Amino acid sequence: MIKLFAVVNASILDDLEANLSATYTRIHYLINGLRDFPDLDVKCIHFKQLTGKTFLPILYNNLIKTKAAIQSAAILAANRPVAFFVYPHSLTTIQNRCLFCLCRLLQLDIVLDIQDTVEQAQAIGTGKSTLNKEQEDYYFKKADLALALNPPMWNHLMLKYKINSDKQVAFVPNAYEENLITIFPDRYKSIDRRFNICYLGGLTKNRGIELLLEACQQLRKRHPYLKLFLYGSYGESMPMGLKKAIEDSDFIIRTQIPRKDLPDALHDVDLFVMPYDPKESYMNFSSPTKLFEYIGTAKPIICTKCESLVEIGKYGGIIYIDYDALDLEMKIEMLISNPEIREKLSEDLIRIRPSHTWKERAKTVHDALMRL
Repeated sequence: MIKLFAVVNASILDDLEANLSATYTRIHYLINGLRDFPDLDVKCIHFKQLTGKTFLPILYNNLIKTKAAIQSAAILAANRPVAFFVYPHSLTTIQNRCLFCLCRLLQLDIVLDIQDTVEQAQAIGTGKSTLNKEQEDYYFKKADLALALNPPMWNHLMLKYKINSDKQVAFVPNAYEENLITIFPDRYKSIDRRFNICYLGGLTKNRGIELLLEACQQLRKRHPYLKLFLYGSYGESMPMGLKKAIEDSDFIIRTQIPRKDLPDALHDVDLFVMPYDPKESYMNFSSPTKLFEYIGTAKPIICTKCESLVEIGKYGGIIYIDYDALDLEMKIEMLISNPEIREKLSEDLIRIRPSHTWKERAKTVHDALMRL
């Protein structure tokens, strides 16, 4: 029996509720998946946090996080489990950074689930990050087992931080929850004079939103029934002009949907899009949860040629495009004109989707823990 202590708030594991965060989604399904293995004893501390950025909520939250950290330290010292940290989520507070150092002092095995890096903030956000490159270097090198999203990401980090090649690593991309198979058990079937395009996730720079809008505006002139659904919030990096074009459009519907309500919103989708900019290095190391949720629905997908994403569609189901509005427009036009191709893509996705569930990802982590 391996004891595993996860330095996360156990409330994330209880219920995703109205959660919109891909980070919380990964924590929820991956750690709950580990709990299902009889040879793993998984523990974490449950604590409540208040919303708001005024003095009292901030004070209360820091006191509670400190109390949880003290309880965690006692468990780590007494039981000497394998310590599981999510990066950067687990290490954005000074309390948990102290816990990491305690684990090193106690010579405990440390697992670091690397979900994002400092480069993410530079690539898609405002350039700000809670942690810096020096801290990132320390945590990556001191972890005994790294969970990386994919080989391109890990190879990049090894070169960047000069990490020893003998570091234990397991590749754990994001995934989708298996209930999508129950909700979407059959292949996609086209409906005449309906073509709904959908993009899930944050609307920020380098995610191809401008490219997508340009292509859809041209297609709309030829196909007046075309609609574009954007399920996500604007990031600070989104240009005001692009926001206005989206909000003023008569065929674009933009809103936010909690992940628990997402499946109901996807029944009438005819095409999912993933137009990330592969010229941005970070995008080539990403593992977008949305792409796997697309796969889980078995509906047609168009994706740009980011290095970490091309491998996923090698057995079919995904059409890859250049980061170019005209190429995107032409590929969508081809799918509108050929519904049989859309249905064939769906058949391919049904064949490959069982290997992309959170259950399969948890098994990968379990096997890596057994090798520690």
